Amino acid sequence: MNSKYKSIAEKIETLILQDPGNRGISNWAIDGNLLPAAESILTGKHIVITTGFFILSSNIIETDGPPGVIVLAKVLSESGYKVTIVTDNHAREIMQIGLDSINCKAELKCFSPDDKIETSDIINSETTHFIALERPGKADNGYHQNFRGKIISDFVANTDDIFLKARSLGIKTIGIGDGGNELGMGKVKHLVDKNIVPYRDFSCNIESDFTICAGVSNWAGYGLSALLSFIQHKNLLPNFDEYSKILNEIVKAGAVDGVTGLNLATVDGLDRSWEDSIYKSMLHILKDLL
Repeated sequence: MNSKYKSIAEKIETLILQDPGNRGISNWAIDGNLLPAAESILTGKHIVITTGFFILSSNIIETDGPPGVIVLAKVLSESGYKVTIVTDNHAREIMQIGLDSINCKAELKCFSPDDKIETSDIINSETTHFIALERPGKADNGYHQNFRGKIISDFVANTDDIFLKARSLGIKTIGIGDGGNELGMGKVKHLVDKNIVPYRDFSCNIESDFTICAGVSNWAGYGLSALLSFIQHKNLLPNFDEYSKILNEIVKAGAVDGVTGLNLATVDGLDRSWEDSIYKSMLHILKDLL
């Protein structure tokens, strides 16, 4: 492992593991997976990324997830990988507008909760990685649940089974989340359930090969993108204005803050300055190093 890459990965992880939402992330987060995940991705061909977390009170997906995925998809596409983004039909417009805002040509596939998704609908012979970033994942009871334990499965296409199938086929999986109830976060399930809300049982039980935790899931998408750029000795990150456009445009298309439920360009109930400062930090890291 290149020690230079390791030190930068640790710096990025320190940034993304900040906990302004006071979720007690220091009690349950896994660290050290960012660099192995990035190095694994760089050996890949076709990368599948799924996102979209439904907010019951607003009847639409939240702002955490899409920006991180779109930035990552742009970096991967610019690196020469084929990228497929998977989400729900009700999130199609939000995701497409976000992709178009920075001219990202990643393929977008959308499904309904009652669709019987076939493995071949998402995965092909060239698929090497399946990333879940802020995507609901099933708990022990077989349902998708939000941070308050409310069941949202009626609004979530069943990407879980394809994620599990991918693992069984040797496709590398990456789970990214900030609350434990996201797809791929099974390795932290018991710690999350013990430390966030004692004895709750609605964290996702599906594990991934690499688990990346963050104070806000978007931040892991930005951090992974920055690290992939650094390893390739290229600044592939969208600039700050492009990043801002993604967030602003998906909100215009209907996305809401996942904590407040409001149609505002904020994420997880935090002041916009948090999201902006994390992204600026990634840009500064790359500028200073490259």
